[in-house]
Amino acid sequence: MSTILSSQSLSIGYPNKTVASSLNLRLTKGRLVCLLGPNGAGKSTLMRTLCAMQTPLAGQVLLNGVDIHTISSRELARLLSVVLTDRVQVGLLSAYELVSLGRYPYTGWNGRLSAEDHRIIRESIEATGAQDLAARPVDELSDGERQKVLMARALAQQPQLLILDEVTAFLDLPRRVDIMRTLRRLAHDHGATILLSTHDLDLAIRSADELWLLEKGGAFHCGAPEDLVLNGSFAQAFLSEGIEFNPADGHFELHGERDGVAAVEGEGLPALWTRRALERIGFSVHREASHRIVVEPDRWTLEDPSGTKQTFNSLHAVVETMRDLREESK
Repeated sequence: MSTILSSQSLSIGYPNKTVASSLNLRLTKGRLVCLLGPNGAGKSTLMRTLCAMQTPLAGQVLLNGVDIHTISSRELARLLSVVLTDRVQVGLLSAYELVSLGRYPYTGWNGRLSAEDHRIIRESIEATGAQDLAARPVDELSDGERQKVLMARALAQQPQLLILDEVTAFLDLPRRVDIMRTLRRLAHDHGATILLSTHDLDLAIRSADELWLLEKGGAFHCGAPEDLVLNGSFAQAFLSEGIEFNPADGHFELHGERDGVAAVEGEGLPALWTRRALERIGFSVHREASHRIVVEPDRWTLEDPSGTKQTFNSLHAVVETMRDLREESK
């Protein structure tokens, strides 16, 4: 499997501060890699260093085995494309015209597009599913639509490596899922090599071929998402007071003070979400608790220590009753 980008003993940061050091990284062709880490860990610094926007403190970044800082800007634009979260002002350009700017490393001094350039532009638009957006003014596009067009522009450069920094940051969930699905397709079906920095931890675990985890303090881990969950690296990278990653279900949990106990009996999704609802309002769920909730299809039965039973037809009613009982016991 061919290596597109690598680093050797790379140190990143600023003259008065080293963010991370001794990084030996490797990106291979046709893979989607997600860079994750808590705020302030240095993800953006690493991304800028890898795409030659920032000089490393030590070591090298190699693109196809060549020091990236020795490559001319025109040649680098043919090898590497970058998409950032910054909202680019493009005036009255249409989406098609914005994508066409990706051909600038290949056009002559007059910037005239050939028939081959137009073919590549159309294919880039189709690859990102932006066909319906091509004729529309960019300023009229939603954030999700704009990100698709910017990715198409990046693809029109025909880069070997695509680096994206937080491109899903301001999108709603359906648009984030759509963008991640598009990136997976570009990597697996079109052979693109993609590095994506993201805070979308759940989607990254489900979508990435490999995760890069950068902790505060510079500790770095890489590997398949499942391996990093199983060996504890994922939980460690995001360990902070009151927040903990649960490897059993792949979600983060907020751990506040527990001031109630209840037992839940039942199977399937209703029982699962009953437990989660109780934990959300500060209850611990234990089998031997004095208050017992029996979950059946479309029905919840609450039994108190005296044996008195109440029946409810919604989980909301159960939660509100448990809140009231807890307040009465204080």
